[in-house]
Amino acid sequence: MLITKIGKSRKGRNGYAVYIDEALSFHASEAMLTKFGLRRGVQLDQETVEEIASASSMEEARAVAVNLISYRPRSSKELSDKLKQKGFSAEIACDVIRHLQDVNLVNDLEFARMLVRDKLRGKPMGRAMVRRKLLEKGIGFQIVERVLKEYISEDDEREAATRLAAKKLKLSRSRFADLDTSRRRKRMMDYLVGRGFSAEVALKTVRTVFP
Repeated sequence: MLITKIGKSRKGRNGYAVYIDEALSFHASEAMLTKFGLRRGVQLDQETVEEIASASSMEEARAVAVNLISYRPRSSKELSDKLKQKGFSAEIACDVIRHLQDVNLVNDLEFARMLVRDKLRGKPMGRAMVRRKLLEKGIGFQIVERVLKEYISEDDEREAATRLAAKKLKLSRSRFADLDTSRRRKRMMDYLVGRGFSAEVALKTVRTVFP
């Protein structure tokens, strides 16, 4: 197997396309060319070609992953999905994420904590909604439950539900004014449960707002 051409790759400013027997075989960085001594006229066996191609894909996947997390933190699952969407194999995605976890550039626990803090600074929501949002990001169940215990106590949830109910009532006072007490309670109850509060917390809050 003979390297017949090495030219600039469209994949990246420092990337090169390596042609073997006149056909494109793989892409490699300048560092990879130097490491494996790749140049026109060099003979390679199939095993070496596969080794170089795998190493080049890993290098490229790492660069893509680091670029993705430079914009914002991501969970392991989010990052894995992005890499697969860009054409990398599941095995390479897994290896890249494991490497980034080892150097603490990907940390699902800290990501979950950050996400919960951000969510709690916005519109109040109950544990169920926060849990759902974390699970949607691919955070493992054990991490989710640990972070919920750290950041949302029963008192916190009751206080948040009371604040949210008061705000809803203020913004929609005219709508509630036209309803009888039973329907007011049901509408507010549905609203709070929809925001992730448990039925128990929602019921206690409704009874406080509409005694």
